[in-house]
Amino acid sequence: MNLRELARELRSFEGVTRKYPVKTVVEGLLEPLDVTFEGEVIADVGEDAAAVKVGDDILLIAADGIWGKLIDRDPWWAGYCAVLVNVNDVLAMGGRPVGLVNVISTSDVDVCREILEGMREGAWKFSTPVLGGHTHPDTPYTAVDAAIVGITNEEHLVLSSTAEEGDLIVFVIDLNGRPYPEYPLNWDTTTMKDPDYLRRQMEAVAEASRLVKAGKDVSNPGLVGTLAMMLEASGCLGAEVWLDNIPKPENVDMATWLKMYPGMGFVYAVDSDRDVRAIKHVLSDAGLEVSVIGEVTEDGVVKVTEGDESARVFDFREDRILGVSPR
Repeated sequence: MNLRELARELRSFEGVTRKYPVKTVVEGLLEPLDVTFEGEVIADVGEDAAAVKVGDDILLIAADGIWGKLIDRDPWWAGYCAVLVNVNDVLAMGGRPVGLVNVISTSDVDVCREILEGMREGAWKFSTPVLGGHTHPDTPYTAVDAAIVGITNEEHLVLSSTAEEGDLIVFVIDLNGRPYPEYPLNWDTTTMKDPDYLRRQMEAVAEASRLVKAGKDVSNPGLVGTLAMMLEASGCLGAEVWLDNIPKPENVDMATWLKMYPGMGFVYAVDSDRDVRAIKHVLSDAGLEVSVIGEVTEDGVVKVTEGDESARVFDFREDRILGVSPR
C-alpha cells in the first residue's frame, strides 16, 4: 500500500466516520441551562471526560457505549471493554478512576451473563468497582454502556484542547500484547496481565500527565484519527506524523496498526525534548514505550510522512471529525 492509499484508508476508516454524528448530538446540548450547580466546569464538550472542580479536587465524568459489532462477536469482551475504555478516558485526562455504573440491555440471559462476567473481570483488572447501574431485561436489542467517575487535580489535568504549534507529538504504547482473537482491531495488552501490573501502568500514566500539554487515549479512530481529534479540539491545528518513528509489533502491518484500539495507548502533545525524557523516565519502568512520532503544525493539515514522501489524511480547512469545539 502506498502512502496516498494509506492516507485515504485512514480518512475513511469506520472508527473515524462513526464520530461524525457527534456534532448533531452536541448541538442540542450547547445552550447553557439556568440551573444552580455545585462545582466549576473546567472542560466538557470535545474532551475524553468532563472535568468539574469541586473543592480542591477535579472530578472526571465520562460515558461510553460499546460498539455493537463487539457485542455480537464476543459479549464477554464487550463487558470487559466497557470498563477498559472508561478507565482509559480517565487516565487520558490525568486522573485515577473511582468507580463505574452501567446499563445493560438484553433479553438473552446467557448474553447478559457473559457481559457481566467480562465487566467483573475488567473491574478486577483495573481496580475500578462497578457501583451500580440499570438493566433492561426485555429489549429487542443487546447493548452495554457504562459511565465512570475519576479524580485528579489542577497539576495533573490533561485536556485535548491545549496543543500548540511546535509541540512534539508523543505516542505511548504497551507493545506487549496481541490482536484480540474475536476482534483483531483491538490490541489486547491487559487480559494476560495481573491487576498489580496494570495498577503500576495506571499510576505511571497519571504521574506522567503533569509533563503533558494535551492528550487523548488512542480510541476507535486509531492513532492518527485520535491525534486529529486532539488537533481539531485545539483549534484545528495540523501535524506531520513520521511513520518511520511509530513503534509497532512485528506481526502487524502499519495500516492495520494505525487503526487499532490499544489496551493501553495515548497520544500527547509535549513541549520539549526535556519533557519527553522525563515522561520516558516515568513510563519506561511500567512497560510503556514512549516515542516522538511527529510535530504539531499551524496549517490545519494532518499528514503522514515516510522518507521524502507525504500524504494528507485530514485538512481542517475542509474536513471535520467531531465538528465541535470545547467550551
